Amino acid sequence: MAAKSKSPINAGIARMIRVDQAGEYGAARIYAGQLAVLGKSPAAPVLRHMAEKESEHLDDFNRVLVERQVRPTALQPIWHVAGYALGAATALM
Repeated sequence: MAAKSKSPINAGIARMIRVDQAGEYGAARIYAGQLAVLGKSPAAPVLRHMAEKESEHLDDFNRVLVERQVRPTALQPIWHVAGYALGAATALM
């Protein structure tokens, strides 16, 4: 007997998963930018801890994307650069 295929995920749920994953990706990039500037400062241990938590969340959402067969946001290349720049800029302030 052939394996039963999964039914397509609801479009609204797919959008929510995509937005949540994009947010976690952006947050991880923001922390990367902040750590690039503040990585040797007294704030570094707290930033590293927060970055690790965001990385865990991102890993969870990346897993859900694959499990639910949801494509990531098409804006991910922009988030990659913009998130890092935002983190670095706020750290410089």
